[in-house]
Amino acid sequence: MRLQSAVFCTETALLGKADAGKVLSILKMEGVWLYAVTALSRAEAEAALRSEGLADDLRGILTESEALCALSDGKMYEKAMRRLRSQPRDTVVFAGRLAELRAAKEAGMRAVAVRGAAEPEEWEAMRAEATEAIDCYADFLA
Repeated sequence: MRLQSAVFCTETALLGKADAGKVLSILKMEGVWLYAVTALSRAEAEAALRSEGLADDLRGILTESEALCALSDGKMYEKAMRRLRSQPRDTVVFAGRLAELRAAKEAGMRAVAVRGAAEPEEWEAMRAEATEAIDCYADFLA
């Protein structure tokens, strides 16, 4: 199985994360198409991604208001995946909350749990359910 696309939950698994830019750059160089999903407005998400130098690596952003569903709904990830013209088996979702992780898995995608947004008990549940769990993006790069 070749990784064709990756979807990042902006607030919980991308913004404010050390080495996130490096991961995006490497994945992009490897031909992986990247998308962000967010509960923020489009303007807020674009500004936040630009301020952290992440905007240019992404093919696009899908907001909850545009998708008419929440980050905790598998339809959000299906819609982002379709925009990337990918398939569930070729897509990985980077999630920082249990509800996001479960939604991605229910949509048939691989899910990487990214530490930071979840409390310890939620993090343990995420680790148990995720395809892979990372404390930081440096772990993903190793």
